[in-house]
Amino acid sequence: MTSHPVALDTVAVPPRRTLDLLVLDRVKIQAWDRILFVECGDGWIAEEAWRRAVRAYVCGLDLSVALIALARQLREVPGKLEFRTWDRHRLPTPDGAFDRVVATFVPLGVVDPAALLRDVQRVLRPAGDVYLLYPAASEGELRRGLTRAGFTEPHELARFDGQRALLMHARAGRQKIV
Repeated sequence: MTSHPVALDTVAVPPRRTLDLLVLDRVKIQAWDRILFVECGDGWIAEEAWRRAVRAYVCGLDLSVALIALARQLREVPGKLEFRTWDRHRLPTPDGAFDRVVATFVPLGVVDPAALLRDVQRVLRPAGDVYLLYPAASEGELRRGLTRAGFTEPHELARFDGQRALLMHARAGRQKIV
């Protein structure tokens, strides 16, 4: 985990990649982790996390069938790095399957944030970590949603993109909320 600012050439790196890199530099990633990315786009962020974690299992989800097809074609390694679509109502993974969940810009107008956070709590192992990258204007809604879903210690890790994007971290409660 990096605690100092990361300098990136934003001319050479597309804006989504810039934010993905900044997020990955702050997410606690360890060997053997099981990590879920919600709204992974073309899968680059999931692949980069998998490379950093050495022996991890990483799964990327996205609402877009086209982006998941591209991610599978470019990046999938069966049993190690996999991609799936999701229906915006329920994450297609078993209970307690992941150590970390990273959700980046899940469309709040399309997905019920409270329901999503309860489902994230469901798929996390007890004391697992959730990282949320959202517009900073959503901070109050995110904090309330995390608390209602049973997460503990919600706090801001960083602000990006001229303070418009906010990365929050919280820990799953020890008791599973169903």
